[in-house]
Amino acid sequence: MDYLVVSDDRTFLVSKHDGDMAPGEDGFGLYYSDMRHLSEFQLLINGQPPTLLSFSDEDVYQASILLGNQPVDGDEGSSIAGHSIGLRRERVVAGAVYERLRFTNYNPAPVMIELTLQLGADFADVFLVRGFPAFERGVLDKPQHTEDDLLLAYHGKDGVTRETTVRWSQPPAEVRTEGDAGDAVHAGRLPAPARARLQWNIAVAARATHEIELTLTPSATGSRLPVTPGDDFASATARQRTSYDQWAAEATSVTTDNPAFNQLLARSLIDLRALVGNYPTGRLPHAGVPWYAVPFGRDSLITSLQTLCFQPELAIGSLRFMAQYQGTKDDTWRDESPGKIMHELRAGEFAGMHVVPHDPYYGTIDATLLYLMLFALTIRWTGDRELYQELLPTVRRALAWCDRDGDFDGDGYVEFQPRSERGIRIQGWKDSFNSVLYPDGSLADLPIALVEVQGYLYAAKTWIAATMRQMGDADEAGGLDAQAARLQKQFNRDFWMDERGFYAQALDGHKAPVAELTSNPGHALIGGIIPPDRASLVAERFLQPDLLSGWGIRTRASSDPNYNPMSYHNGSIWPHDNSLIIFGLQQSGQREACNIVAGQIFDAAQQFPRTRLPELMCGFGRDGAADERPAEYPVSCSPQSWAAGTPYLILQSILGLDPDALHQTLRIDPVLPAWLGRIEVKNLRVGQSRIHLTITEHGVDVIDSGGINIQVAK
Repeated sequence: MDYLVVSDDRTFLVSKHDGDMAPGEDGFGLYYSDMRHLSEFQLLINGQPPTLLSFSDEDVYQASILLGNQPVDGDEGSSIAGHSIGLRRERVVAGAVYERLRFTNYNPAPVMIELTLQLGADFADVFLVRGFPAFERGVLDKPQHTEDDLLLAYHGKDGVTRETTVRWSQPPAEVRTEGDAGDAVHAGRLPAPARARLQWNIAVAARATHEIELTLTPSATGSRLPVTPGDDFASATARQRTSYDQWAAEATSVTTDNPAFNQLLARSLIDLRALVGNYPTGRLPHAGVPWYAVPFGRDSLITSLQTLCFQPELAIGSLRFMAQYQGTKDDTWRDESPGKIMHELRAGEFAGMHVVPHDPYYGTIDATLLYLMLFALTIRWTGDRELYQELLPTVRRALAWCDRDGDFDGDGYVEFQPRSERGIRIQGWKDSFNSVLYPDGSLADLPIALVEVQGYLYAAKTWIAATMRQMGDADEAGGLDAQAARLQKQFNRDFWMDERGFYAQALDGHKAPVAELTSNPGHALIGGIIPPDRASLVAERFLQPDLLSGWGIRTRASSDPNYNPMSYHNGSIWPHDNSLIIFGLQQSGQREACNIVAGQIFDAAQQFPRTRLPELMCGFGRDGAADERPAEYPVSCSPQSWAAGTPYLILQSILGLDPDALHQTLRIDPVLPAWLGRIEVKNLRVGQSRIHLTITEHGVDVIDSGGINIQVAK
């Protein structure tokens, strides 16, 4: 990872590893609700940038950076040797960003330190930072300052005033500001920022330490962050530490006899907490930092599914949030239709001006189906009858969308045909424009029915039917089961490639199979649309070396003519993709294949810094060299929510957990891989109960059933 990030809710700061953000470099900045509130944040000691010695960002909400000064040549008595002044630069984000600068003088005599801080704010929309063409902007105020703080402000074209307030514990000796009201921005060019230069003259005695604290508070009209008077670095750090401790205490606790796997689970638990967004509807996981710290239909729902048995509150929060933004009308600009679940919600200036359709945008073909699947699984885990009744109208509207706008040509398949002029062409999870290709490399004709989407549709209808039957809605359930049976029959007729023993990636606009070897069919194993005899063939095919790389299953087989291991979706390896395939292999009874793939993802995780699974990695094969490690993908998000959720779904699949909270039952069918000999699970929630289990190769020891009927497979 070539940047350092601290993150909390809708605020995150991306910098170089020394903590600085230089103007115009790699999208560095302090971001809040999709706008860059600081674009420059550079520190000088006696006119020179300090030298980076080390940094730590284990906890995503905070970072610690150790710096040393460069030498200063001066008159007798004013020279300062290099690396004789240490600077510990500590940063924590808790709504606002708090920075503590701690100077230590290791010289035998007092020194005078001139500390300079260069600040700049361009208030650029995240789309503009990422290269989207610029549009006419609002007014950027000249910075204003008092003895206590500095104010940088921007009045956007969307009618929102955005501000960054910089407060300090010690007033600077000098403040210089520059910047005028903004003019129209030319396409393709970032705006000139408003700037301020702060300078402190600090006398530090020999072997003494001096501290200065800064608080950077971004805000927008009507959404000022909760920074209370007197809040400082120590209290913000304590508040966040308490929040993370509470998060860990609420979660299901898992300890194994494999320290590396324990480390992977602990890493994921921290990363998931760092990506949580807090909303009136509850908590939900944002997709990832730095560019996707917003609610995403697909990403938030998949992450919630992955972590359902460890943090069910994420699923409940995601279901309620997506219900609030469920489509209500036919809107071509947003690819919206009644009953559809959103794709992405942005809060920046471009969304407010309708330059982009993300307020919210609905261009996803699978989020509605994933919503239905998550709803059914959440009821199975929680047994929450009130939640069922609360969300049932949303579920019924989503089911109606599946049969109406989702299947606009009436052939029984859910397919996509983008309508928005700024919409996404490919609307499955592999959403790059060239992820669905014919063997000759040309783009598949629209509309497209993806193989995994039909698997989701089958799972959604059968799982919702089972849930409705338990709740007494048998007539409605019967209709869904009949639809699912018809879908299963035609799916296995139309998508199956008999000569390859595998399923096509999709049906194109002519209802012809897109006969590519991809990872997509693995998701269809989850719901049971693939019959057992073919599930074994699919599992066997996944274990062949052109798909199974040594670090996990590739998105596209290396034997495929369109394979590129360095592409985004045409040969790379995505941990979340593998986790869903692993879940599907377990659900379809392919337990050996499940553990083989899980072992490769675990091996890959151990090769990355902090044992953190990346969003994706390159799909090069593993040749067995002692020093070999998976190749990093250059712009992979880190941390990323469904990568962080991957170890939890893998563990659930290994344990074979199947809850029925409505009947106070948990079925468990563990098949442990060779690298796990013992697993202890505490605080596993089924309904209102808490369960404590120990699992070994010899069986399951129920330490505390919590009143739940534990059924262990023979």
